[in-house]
Amino acid sequence: MKKFGVLALIVVLAASVFALYRFRETGRIVVKLVPGPPTPRIPAAEAGIDPAAIQLAVDYAAKRKTSALVIGRNGHIVFEKYWGDTTADTPVSTDRFAAVLGPLLVGSVMNDGLIRDLDAPVTSYHPDLARAPSGPGGAYSLREHLGSRASHGEMPAEIVALVLERVAKQPFETLVTERLWKPLGGGDLSFRRVAARMRSDVAAAGCCVIARISDWMRIGELLANDGVFEGNQFTPPRFVKLMLTPVSKESPWGFGVNVDGRFAAADVAWLEGGQNQRLWVVPSLQLVILRVGDEPDASDGWDEAMIPDSIIRGTSGWKPKSVGEGIDPNKFAPH
Repeated sequence: MKKFGVLALIVVLAASVFALYRFRETGRIVVKLVPGPPTPRIPAAEAGIDPAAIQLAVDYAAKRKTSALVIGRNGHIVFEKYWGDTTADTPVSTDRFAAVLGPLLVGSVMNDGLIRDLDAPVTSYHPDLARAPSGPGGAYSLREHLGSRASHGEMPAEIVALVLERVAKQPFETLVTERLWKPLGGGDLSFRRVAARMRSDVAAAGCCVIARISDWMRIGELLANDGVFEGNQFTPPRFVKLMLTPVSKESPWGFGVNVDGRFAAADVAWLEGGQNQRLWVVPSLQLVILRVGDEPDASDGWDEAMIPDSIIRGTSGWKPKSVGEGIDPNKFAPH
């Protein structure tokens, strides 16, 4: 980071935006859409995933209050297991999954030339931020706001939304609808409506989008395929790869995603929601895994890697990490 370490940046951005946004929830903004055709299905074995590996993941998930476990590969749904009355069309609140929408929209408007430089201060796109009571937050670049851990929640995500709304001249919920959901063939979705000092009566950008299980799988496909969905390029080439890359050598996150290297494949990125809702993507394997459900009982525990690693190891093309891969030698003291 240019001015502060990662932790200092988190504190400064969170504090600065707190002065700018004192959120008050005022209901929801509901968008009604006619969904496109469902994602095509093929058997897991045909997609190159060992059914026995999937069963390991299912057995683990079933004991931990899971309501849906869905696997996609190469643009197909290859496995889906639902418990109770849950289906692919069930709307779910996945909490912080919404954090990835702002970065994807930044890529979308970059395609149109509305944003050209991620390293310019956000005030170059939204001059009013220089006069807002937001401390030094306006001096930070769009890249720094996108890569802040706080953007996985509410704070810098809202500054990113302000920039998007200014350059694209549409409210955040319209940008999500027109630039992501409709082209993806998504169905109904809703946003938490909040009252804020600079974004009055708006959709919160960093939290609490409710959407169908099948539509979060579409977002996963977009992430796993460098911004391409069914042949359509939603973001500039390599932009999503940048999103899924650690923002610095000591950072476990990218733009709106976790990338902490704890899994069987080196390039796993994942979205984290409350109650252990998870969306894991593995671009090297074109693999997407979604777990939806309730918080497991404490007595059952939760191994973050168990579900994705079981599936990853059973997927064709997977190779074990080489010795030292994903290990940063700078994190260790010299001998």
